[in-house]
Amino acid sequence: MTTRQVYLFIAIFLIAFFQPIKVQSQNLENIVNPIKSHLKKLEKENNLSGVVLIAKNGKPIYREAFGFANLPDRIKNKPDTKFNLASINKMFTATAIMQLVESGKISLQDKVGQYLLDYPNKTVADSVTIHHLLTHTSGMQSFWEEYDKLAKVNFKAVSDYLPLFANKKLVFAPGSDFLYSNSGYMVLGLIIEKVSGQNYFDYVKEHIYKPAKMMNTDAYELANAIPNLATGYTMSLEEPGQWKNNIFSNVAKGTPAGGGYSTVDDLLNFANALQNNILLSKESTALSTSGKVKYRERKYGYGSEENYINGHRIIGHTGGHDGIACELMIYPDLGYTVVILTNGEVENYWEASNLIKKQLVDSAPSIDNFFYTKDIIMTVCNKGYEAGIKEIESNSKTHTLRENLIERYGYKALFEKKNEQAIDLFKLIIRFFPNSTYSYYYLSEAYRFSGQKKQAIEYLKLYTEKEPEDTDAQLKLKLLMK
Repeated sequence: MTTRQVYLFIAIFLIAFFQPIKVQSQNLENIVNPIKSHLKKLEKENNLSGVVLIAKNGKPIYREAFGFANLPDRIKNKPDTKFNLASINKMFTATAIMQLVESGKISLQDKVGQYLLDYPNKTVADSVTIHHLLTHTSGMQSFWEEYDKLAKVNFKAVSDYLPLFANKKLVFAPGSDFLYSNSGYMVLGLIIEKVSGQNYFDYVKEHIYKPAKMMNTDAYELANAIPNLATGYTMSLEEPGQWKNNIFSNVAKGTPAGGGYSTVDDLLNFANALQNNILLSKESTALSTSGKVKYRERKYGYGSEENYINGHRIIGHTGGHDGIACELMIYPDLGYTVVILTNGEVENYWEASNLIKKQLVDSAPSIDNFFYTKDIIMTVCNKGYEAGIKEIESNSKTHTLRENLIERYGYKALFEKKNEQAIDLFKLIIRFFPNSTYSYYYLSEAYRFSGQKKQAIEYLKLYTEKEPEDTDAQLKLKLLMK
């Protein structure tokens, strides 16, 4: 080979080597910029509050904070602000269980009673397996109704929750159906404590948070002064214009089922550790994250949700409660990890999640229906009810309305004292979703706030016919009719 040929070969090699990097960089920019612009607009127009992170091959390519960690004092969220994770904590509990399976200390088909010898519900002890608990197929119910009646400060240890659900009957035979159950994950926490000999919180710190380098993740006790913690906020519909914090509706300390705190970077570290087999073997990770039972439009594995959009696999978990809406999404084939942590109303999280999915894996019917519904809402708010109906009728064969999104914007209109917009939005729901019980109630409220007493009485009557056990609504109806 001549010197000239050597130089030519090197030149061709360099062009071939560096060109994909340039193209890839450009593609990432094309992905991130529209997301950044859209989220900024959402912050300005709809009070988006939280932090969003997108990583490629384990490294952040976008990280931005929005809104306020402390709304009354206008203290802004920061990229390292700690947010309540709600049910994302289930991923940590499931990972801990799989570690114990790997070490041979438990089996997925073992029954609850094999480890919790004094478990008070014999049916659960004898028939519910660890697999059932992990996949929400145990038939166990939840405990929120009982929990909300009690002093939350008394619930810190995992065992403190046991009396709230232990004696409840199973709603179906284990393995025969799916029912999302926080109680099941509390039982998993008890099994982790029994088998490992450690307190649940100490176990996950040592075996998950520490090896994954999650230094800002914990089940913090909210009675303590924890720095850099975001408070969750919701709109009060009883007092329009007044934001409420979620302190009294939240758990006093995180649990195996949810309620711990973390940051976007710590969750990225968790995703990286999971994918790099630092926490589990490759085989156990695959088993844990693969879908096993139908869950909404996706499947549920072991503390992990699995979804496919346009052939691209997405694994992770969502979380939600009053003033909390969050998600961890891992795209294994594309190399992306997305973390969305918010401390406000859920519709902003929905929009951020759908927007990012659309940018990463292109459009899909569920994504299109979200943005179609948002467009209808904006039409109704800006041009009125009839304009919205006309637009729906011209698109009814190609798109489907999302009831819950219209409902959320109806609440927003009530909160902002835009009563005519609220009336139009709740009328829209009743027209297309006549079984939407609470829309009758809030349509009545919108009429009441706007001084239209006759219509308020009419729709409150319809609501009480649908919900005869709502004594508060019955009393409100009597007072309205005086």
